[in-house]
Amino acid sequence: MAFLNPLFLFGLLAAAVPLLIHLWSRRQAVTVDFSSLMFLVAAHRQNARRLQLKQLLILLLRMLIVALIALALARPFLTLGLPLAAVRAKTDVVIVLDNSYSMGYQDVDGVGFEKAKTLATDVLRSLRHGDSASLILMSDIPQPLFRQLTPDVESVITAIQNAEVSYRTTNVQPSVELAHEILSESTQQNKELYLISDFARNGWDNWEIIPNRSGSRIVLLSVSESVPHNTNIEEILPSHQLIGVDLPFHLNTTIKNNSNAPLAQTTLTFYVGDKKKKMQTFSATADESIMTTLTHTFSAPGTHTGYFALTDDRLNADNRRYFALEVLGEIRVLCVGEQTEYLKLALNPLGSKQTVGAPVKLSMVQPIACTPAEFETFPLEGYDVILLTDVPQISTRGEAQLREFIRQGKSIIVFGSASHNLSWASAQFGQSIIWQVPQQVSKYEETHPIFEIFPENVLSGQYGPQFYQSMTVTPAPDATVIARFGDETPFLIERREGKSHILFFNCSLQQQPNSSELLVNPYFLPLLQHSVLYVMRSDIEKNLNVGETYTANYHQDYGGQAWIKRLESPDEDTITAVPIGEDGEIRFEPTEFPGIYQVDVKAQDRLFRDFFAVNVSSAEADLTSISLQQASERINAQAGSTHETGELDTEALDIKRHGREIWGELLILAVCLLLLEGFLSNRQSTLNVSEA
Repeated sequence: MAFLNPLFLFGLLAAAVPLLIHLWSRRQAVTVDFSSLMFLVAAHRQNARRLQLKQLLILLLRMLIVALIALALARPFLTLGLPLAAVRAKTDVVIVLDNSYSMGYQDVDGVGFEKAKTLATDVLRSLRHGDSASLILMSDIPQPLFRQLTPDVESVITAIQNAEVSYRTTNVQPSVELAHEILSESTQQNKELYLISDFARNGWDNWEIIPNRSGSRIVLLSVSESVPHNTNIEEILPSHQLIGVDLPFHLNTTIKNNSNAPLAQTTLTFYVGDKKKKMQTFSATADESIMTTLTHTFSAPGTHTGYFALTDDRLNADNRRYFALEVLGEIRVLCVGEQTEYLKLALNPLGSKQTVGAPVKLSMVQPIACTPAEFETFPLEGYDVILLTDVPQISTRGEAQLREFIRQGKSIIVFGSASHNLSWASAQFGQSIIWQVPQQVSKYEETHPIFEIFPENVLSGQYGPQFYQSMTVTPAPDATVIARFGDETPFLIERREGKSHILFFNCSLQQQPNSSELLVNPYFLPLLQHSVLYVMRSDIEKNLNVGETYTANYHQDYGGQAWIKRLESPDEDTITAVPIGEDGEIRFEPTEFPGIYQVDVKAQDRLFRDFFAVNVSSAEADLTSISLQQASERINAQAGSTHETGELDTEALDIKRHGREIWGELLILAVCLLLLEGFLSNRQSTLNVSEA
């Protein structure tokens, strides 16, 4: 027996009220002996016993009547297979159907998601007239196709048949909690929650036990009957974050054999665009990760796309991984200073002599020089970076030039001078520091894009540059110290103003004794080039996982909207118009499919085109499952919950739905007892009057 309104069971306490009244109303008799009445004692005792039994019976009837009313209000129903419970009770069902991409696994007896759809359909086919159902597609987010229970079960079946596997991962918690929320609104005797999944372990991580708030019977149906075998591409990592034109770099690719059996042979193919570049065949032991490295060079600037592909297996969603890499080139750098030949040579070591008025023709960096006096009226259109080196003083007109350059979102690199205490500077500069024992750059962020190309501690090693002079500096509140000298004096400070990067190197490049060896050090060239590449790097994240939001910033003059499409879907209907906000930001959320996405922004009769890549998460590739017993404990299933695998036994399921409410019978019985109590009470009163 169970109760639909168990709170009313507290009403059983009211059954004690008649007893309390009875005990309160009892009076202690005072015994007075009369000699003339002593002969009536024997007859009186016999009548008293009979009256006490009648009073006790009336008391029990009153208590039972109150208890029956309380039980009736609690709406009890029988589900124990008794003759009274042989009636099929109404049932509300919520199906949580796992459609994460691991459900696309092709087993020997079919695709997991197709088996799950069959099980879900069988559950709904077992319902009868008056029952209701709802459907939630479960991935890392719940997708309720019916937010409320509906008696239109055929519509739910149609939704199941039309459902498709997504490219998302699994997270059981939010979907099960939503199912309990839907079932909590049900008033039926039978409430059932069906979780149909492959029970991959990754979907059960990072959350605690889920309470069974709806009080439903939970049925776990698994579509995985054998140990799965899967191989996937875990990640693609370039050897460094800053990629320049004509500079070779490495693409490090990790492949994982998610299986307890060895992988005999598989092939990894590397594509740039749609062109096949390289192939590599390898084997792997059980549960082994293999890293392979491919070297490539891009000859043109811009965003370059491609992908790696594995040989097809039983789960192909994770066999291809896309990439979008920003390649920097054709960067025009204006070198401002009295001595700039060494800067141009470091920025363009392969360039020929510069002719008057013409930039050096090199695809990665194109430097041009001017003096501080020339800079005051120098046209800055078309330049990307200004490099100030040992400029003793910046005039008012020169500062106005720099402020306008920053307003346009362009960047400035400064090699130190104590006169640069300007509003846009990254620090306030103080007195000169002269070291008797030369300092080195010994503390820096090794993962920072500027320094990641240097081996560990190489700048503070035997061949690192020596510094004899610097300045005391106080970084601006919004600035970041990227590197320091050995005595903690800041060496490299960065400040952001809008899209502009402002880098300050706390050292001089003047060719004078006891100043700095940075200029003649072999590490100066990569340090300077990577600093230029760093300030030119876009902040746009171009490699996303399915479901993540693509965010980019464009100049407000670029127009009112951007057009985004997935290249694998050439249908014009797949093109999405995305508005550009007042701050120049665009946000694109429907990244539900892996692939390469193209972004077009038209402005001033020019077309700006960019790309980004979307991939499935590698977390879903490990198909190791959790046992149904463990899953039952995690979702706090009721003691009577059913855990089944394989084909659904609809007959056994239907038996569990039998039950009958007996609150009506209890009320009828309470009324009958009330009539009996009234008859006995009136008779008792009549007898008392007669005896009197």
